[in-house]
Amino acid sequence: MSKAGSIWYIHPYAGGPGIGRYDRPYHLAREWNALGRRSVILTTCNHHLLDVPRTSGVEQVNGVDYEFLQAPAYRGNGLGRIVNMTAFTLQLVRQADRLAREHGAPAMVVTSSPHPYAFLAGRHLARKFGARCVFEVRDLWPLSLVELAGVAPSHPLVRFTGWLERVAYRTSDHVVSLLPCTLDHMRSVGLDPRRWRYIPNGVATETEAGELPDSEAARQAREWRATGRTVVVYAGALGRPNHVESLVRAMALEGPRRGACAVIVGRGELQPELRALVQSLGLQDSVRILDQIPKAAVLRLLREASVGYISLRPEPIFRFGVSPNKLFDYMQAALPVIFAVRGGNDPVAEAGCGFSADPGDPASIADAVTRMAALGEARRREMGARGRQYVLEKHGYDRLARSYLELATA
Repeated sequence: MSKAGSIWYIHPYAGGPGIGRYDRPYHLAREWNALGRRSVILTTCNHHLLDVPRTSGVEQVNGVDYEFLQAPAYRGNGLGRIVNMTAFTLQLVRQADRLAREHGAPAMVVTSSPHPYAFLAGRHLARKFGARCVFEVRDLWPLSLVELAGVAPSHPLVRFTGWLERVAYRTSDHVVSLLPCTLDHMRSVGLDPRRWRYIPNGVATETEAGELPDSEAARQAREWRATGRTVVVYAGALGRPNHVESLVRAMALEGPRRGACAVIVGRGELQPELRALVQSLGLQDSVRILDQIPKAAVLRLLREASVGYISLRPEPIFRFGVSPNKLFDYMQAALPVIFAVRGGNDPVAEAGCGFSADPGDPASIADAVTRMAALGEARRREMGARGRQYVLEKHGYDRLARSYLELATA
């Protein structure tokens, strides 16, 4: 490892292999380690996106160090979650010296914002150790509270979060946006545009070792494809923001009925409703809804599919752009994509790797499915290859990790 200071990556909902869904911290840390920079992921041992709760302390996953800090367990979005956020923030401050002894004093502290409330602790740590302070913006706060959750702008939490946003933009050495169209907004809230960087979500460039696990979903896709049908796959959350109902309704229209089918994999509060909708529309022979499967099994499923599907419920906040992990998974798997998202950017159109559709409009989505089916296997493979080339060039974690290291000296 280099003698340069380590990188501390603060992410309250960090995941990784066997840990949880949000694996950006894992892949960045793995690339930093490969480049000779020591790093540690600082997260909590209790959060709602863990596969299972962890024991507080250090855990190593494929050479990547995680430090799980104690914070109370919680359910839902009530007081317990606020207590968890507060406890995590306080633990970062209280344990700073011990963390430095165990993981090396940081040269850069990155605080990621699935929620922004750990930023003050991240800034404190950066100042304490003379490190670069980087604020990584996944979601725009407090706009997400107002525009997605419907919280009133006058609500005390919105006011506090707005104050915190202004402080973060004005006092960070760099602000990293995962969304491509945020600069004007951040500048209006006090960010010096010279400190703005766009570093999007990414894909792992290392080759998966060994045989990928099979699953009921992959077997169903394989069976349908063997009969000559075009298999559309959605793998992700099944909540209201994901708007998957439109895909189910699209599959009931004439075009898709003639030669397409859909395998939908995931968990979420709408899964029972979606299954009931499949039954009511008589789609049991062309739509299967199955429970969430591990990431490695998803990769196997994508190899068996013809087309990847992604949708998001239209929201004004998407004017700042989108950077969905599942889209990049599809592209890396060389799947052509149906992109039912209305936002400030359209990576599928930019890469030429699929068709865009109007979210929430089953007829528009059905037209895209029908067009995909009409292309045939060879044309779909060409389209998918363009997407894979695009995502590896622009979203490979090896490239993104180097972009962060540039901030350490900028």
